[in-house]
Amino acid sequence: MRPPILYLSIAFGLGLSAVLSGRGEWGVVLPVLMGAALLVRRAPLAAACGLMLVAGAMWGGAARRERGASCAGRWTSLQTHSAVIQLTDPVPASGGVTEGVVRAGPCRGALTVRWPDGHPAHGGTTWVVAGRFLPDARGGILVARRVRPLDAVRRGRGALRDRVAERSRRLFGAQAPLVDALVIARRAELPAELRERYTRSGLAHLLSISGLHVAFFAAWLNIVLLRLRLGARARFVAATFVMLAYVWLLGFPAPATRSAVMLAMLDIAKLRQRVVAPRGLVALAALCVLFGDPWSVQSVGAWLSVAAVAAVIWAGRATERHGTVVRLLAPAAAATLFTAPITAYTFGTVAPIGLLANLAAIPLAGLAVPGLMVALLVSSSWLAAGAGLCLALLDVVARVAAALPGGHFIMIAGPRAAAMWLGVLAVAWWLWNSPRRRWVIAARASLIAAVLSLTAVFAAFTRLSDCRCLIVSFLDVGQGDAVALRSPAGRWLLIDGGPRGPQGDAGRRVVVPFLRSHGASQLAGVVATHAHLDHFGGLPAVLDAFDPAFVLEPGEPVPDAGYLGFLAAVESDGAEWRAARRGDRLQLDGVTVEVLSPDSAWAGSQTDINEESVVLLVTYGATRLLLAGDAGMPTEAHLAGQVGHVTLLKVGHHGSRGATSDRWLDELRPAEAVISVGAKNRYGHPAPETLARLRAHGVAVVRTDERGTITFTVSSHGTLAITDVRHHA
Repeated sequence: MRPPILYLSIAFGLGLSAVLSGRGEWGVVLPVLMGAALLVRRAPLAAACGLMLVAGAMWGGAARRERGASCAGRWTSLQTHSAVIQLTDPVPASGGVTEGVVRAGPCRGALTVRWPDGHPAHGGTTWVVAGRFLPDARGGILVARRVRPLDAVRRGRGALRDRVAERSRRLFGAQAPLVDALVIARRAELPAELRERYTRSGLAHLLSISGLHVAFFAAWLNIVLLRLRLGARARFVAATFVMLAYVWLLGFPAPATRSAVMLAMLDIAKLRQRVVAPRGLVALAALCVLFGDPWSVQSVGAWLSVAAVAAVIWAGRATERHGTVVRLLAPAAAATLFTAPITAYTFGTVAPIGLLANLAAIPLAGLAVPGLMVALLVSSSWLAAGAGLCLALLDVVARVAAALPGGHFIMIAGPRAAAMWLGVLAVAWWLWNSPRRRWVIAARASLIAAVLSLTAVFAAFTRLSDCRCLIVSFLDVGQGDAVALRSPAGRWLLIDGGPRGPQGDAGRRVVVPFLRSHGASQLAGVVATHAHLDHFGGLPAVLDAFDPAFVLEPGEPVPDAGYLGFLAAVESDGAEWRAARRGDRLQLDGVTVEVLSPDSAWAGSQTDINEESVVLLVTYGATRLLLAGDAGMPTEAHLAGQVGHVTLLKVGHHGSRGATSDRWLDELRPAEAVISVGAKNRYGHPAPETLARLRAHGVAVVRTDERGTITFTVSSHGTLAITDVRHHA
């Protein structure tokens, strides 16, 4: 029988989620209360679930009001705000993104700050910070322009985290960012390449403080307390206090809090000599997490944590009577399968290789994490050397696992990817619960062989050519633009990220999976051609997945909440922001990317945002490609006589009638043109007039709405050819 707390926790979470996602509080509460009143006699558990749903809705309403009263909730954009902030983490001289807590002023709460360079700061110190606030869906970021120290004494949690980071740099040198991530959940300085490597190897959970880290900490702490010969109650009090102190130092992240609550409950059950129902334990721990942090119901990390621990508990019970090998592999396999639909839906990637990688990585992490903690605590270079060796071995495991062909699947994130992995989970469940007969063993072997074969075929067909060429891909993002350039040496530049709206986020759904499937681990740069959602909408998802060195955009003030959110994402990522101006040049392994428009005078005089588009000329050898963004005939006239012949044209403004004039085509004389456009779009793009002009000039036209993603390969000898076309699914 399933424990009632399981249903009560689910009901509370549903009510919480409904209100935090935007539904009216009383629109949830009143109908449910009426239903609970009708069911209280005949179905008391259902009535209790109704009341818990109401409690969740009320709690969610309180959380929304609290956030609305915070600085991030009250401040408006395009204005300068100031606050007295105590820093949570240290900030290097190069600046970056940091967290802080507002200590004085008309509002309170946590705040994310983009710290200016040239002002190193210790964690726990208090500063007066002034700058422009950029709101986004996650709360927003304060772009600090002026900072002044108010209290140089390190205090509170920030002071402890600062001392840990300081000691980490002294003891571990180049490994310090990884040490900070493993010990205090400070990931700001982790290289993007390292994060991508751990993601591909199925070990990404090791880089964020999860329940596993708390379990490592608790296990070694228990050994120490046993050696001290403390009584059972004394051990419980000491362990609980130390555990809560550690989770407080971390900032109470949902996975770590869930693990600490579960361990405390297990200790209480042992003291009271009670048997604990595993499902009830997980449910009660999740309920406690939701009480402490209502917004964790929207956290992917929290969902992954609960799904993984539920899978491990189930696997442990289901394999009690099986052999050692099965009991060893079952928890990792179950956790991978149970969390696969979530990671596929959210990130578009699943790494089955993690099943094997974790067999080596978890024991290494079990030694490394406590070793790092002790080394930092006692400041021992000998212990640091031993723990550093474990870290090096852990990185070797990640490198090998990430490099194995077929070790990870990359797909378009969203419901379809999740449905596919739910199907895989259902098949695995059916096979596990089938009778133990020879044909079942044969079926399992056939399934594994089929999966491996499909993986090999998938990998073979999704890799780009290894030639030292410029590869330009016009991605099928629907009604929008996204162009990915890969230099001859394998560096990537992204121009636009596609749309974001009711149809989904093209950045998360298309662009990120494309880049990952073709081996990109970081971006040389990102260009947002202008402030229209069909171009910049998918870029925040790209910034979440990769760390570009810079972001180039027109640099003109646009009072649009979505674009301000994009700029906030740029600031949060820590990428260098640049305003695109005529004459700017970027060299990428022999490829020249030149900005033709806008210049300062032109950008400042335009009332149509399309005419502010960043127009790029890409040159490799004798081949020239023109990427026109949404620039129309006014920009074309402004650039007349300054461009010359090009080989390939990305047609401006999706082929609208207001772009690609006869005079423009007379000057450019392109052999081929690409139109990035959505099928059956409501704008009527591309316009018949534009297509007629292109035909009249003898230009071969290819369209993403007809052919899907289109990839051109440009050799150093000047030849250009379509080498890959991905038709619509």
